[in-house]
Amino acid sequence: MENPDNTHYCSLQGSARSQRELDNVQATIAVVDEEEATPTSKKVYSSGIPSPPQSPQRASSPLVILASVPEGPSEEASTNQVEEQEDPLCMLYNAQNIKLYELATFLFFKYQMKAFTTKAEMLESIGREYEEYYPLIFSEASECFKLVSGIGMIEVDPFVQSYILVPALGLTYDGMLTDVQSKPKTGILIVVLGAIFTQGNCVSEEIIWKMLNNIGLYGGRHLYIHQDPRKFISEEFVQEGYLEYRQVPNSDPPSYEFLWDPRAFAETTKMKVLEIFASITMTDPRAYTEKYAEALRDETERAQARIIQQIVLQL
Repeated sequence: MENPDNTHYCSLQGSARSQRELDNVQATIAVVDEEEATPTSKKVYSSGIPSPPQSPQRASSPLVILASVPEGPSEEASTNQVEEQEDPLCMLYNAQNIKLYELATFLFFKYQMKAFTTKAEMLESIGREYEEYYPLIFSEASECFKLVSGIGMIEVDPFVQSYILVPALGLTYDGMLTDVQSKPKTGILIVVLGAIFTQGNCVSEEIIWKMLNNIGLYGGRHLYIHQDPRKFISEEFVQEGYLEYRQVPNSDPPSYEFLWDPRAFAETTKMKVLEIFASITMTDPRAYTEKYAEALRDETERAQARIIQQIVLQL
């Protein structure tokens, strides 16, 4: 019997909304690619967020792979790239990228429905003729989905390979409304938390707005979020206890900055945020030398606190 959820999903696959979401990812990658081209030992991104010292070049991240999915046939592609398209390896690579995007879209739909998913469903969504490449496509799509939306996958039943989708890093809030059309804001929260930490544990709102503008998320016109990011960052995330929004001392005219608030410290860690932030910027987290050392100290302090708590409970 056909799953009604999957029938509904299939009707959404070719929608303009899915294409707009891909356009957003492509815009994000364009910023990253432009910044990576700067040949300096320690460069400052156009977003205002400093990058770590250069480290050995990593293979393309899932975000880069997803952004390479062709938007559609073009006259230029048909004339200038016809030889590449005839290459079987090139054709296979492009097909896998498209399937990666299709699977990421399917995962997003399942999260909206708050539904479990299984390997069988995911394989059906990309086509059983790609079963040989499923492990790679699944690995890249799930990682990409986590980086873009801030939603991770947890295996529930290894026997049937079923999964549940939850906010990443231990966060308990995704900012979604009851409307099925709403989108998770966890990815934006993770980016902001990462920017704050790598900037010395506080960052000016100007840098945050510039960063969001560079990835197409500023000004209240973003199709993926359907809300003004400035409003939900400075109000919603603050009200939920993830961010502190305060005036910079002695600033004239007044200027404001963001810091982590207690809920962020309680639900996640500096190391977890640094690791996913480094994945987004395609960097080894250890390249942020000082911040990595700080994150390690934080992990040690948390472990010691847990041990002390256990001892106290046993007394």
